[in-house]
Amino acid sequence: MKKCILLLLLLLAALQTTFAQDRIVKLNGDELMARVLEIKLQEIVYQHPDSLHGALHTLPKADVFMIHFANGTKEVFTQNLPESQTSSSNYLNPDQMYQLGSDDARRLYKGTGAMWGSAGCALFFPYGLAGSAAIGLTKPKAYRNPVSNINYLTDPHYVKGYEQQAHRKKAGKVAAGAGIGLAAITAVVVVVLASVYQ
Repeated sequence: MKKCILLLLLLLAALQTTFAQDRIVKLNGDELMARVLEIKLQEIVYQHPDSLHGALHTLPKADVFMIHFANGTKEVFTQNLPESQTSSSNYLNPDQMYQLGSDDARRLYKGTGAMWGSAGCALFFPYGLAGSAAIGLTKPKAYRNPVSNINYLTDPHYVKGYEQQAHRKKAGKVAAGAGIGLAAITAVVVVVLASVYQ
């Protein structure tokens, strides 16, 4: 049995690495789904995900803004940008700043307080669900949460991307919290009813 479980875990890990795709974001805003194999001094070596023969392709490193790896990490290439642009976000177009904000919220925003607050409110069913809804409707503010670079908070596109993604993530956490609270109150009611009717 242990060998079967170990084999299944190894198979799942192999499948995950097989289907994992990295995202290369060029300076002009174009995105390329690929599997990055190597980052050299002047170029990036990658495979196209649909390539049946495993053909290797190269891309000049000077044309790349960022690589979003499948594991959630990213590498930003600023060494080829003018010095005046590397200190701020003005070399990114609005869509890139929005995406950067969204990615940061996905990676850095936790929302666990909203989940447990919603769970606590749901314990007071049905009136507590209004509290859970109020928690879910309150939009998180980017400046109150962790960000990858504090200077990005001056860009409205980054802030919008961050707050919209954080709000979506918070709504999911609130729903999970309400489910936890309802499950807990249901369990208590079942135990009480079972003890009364014995």
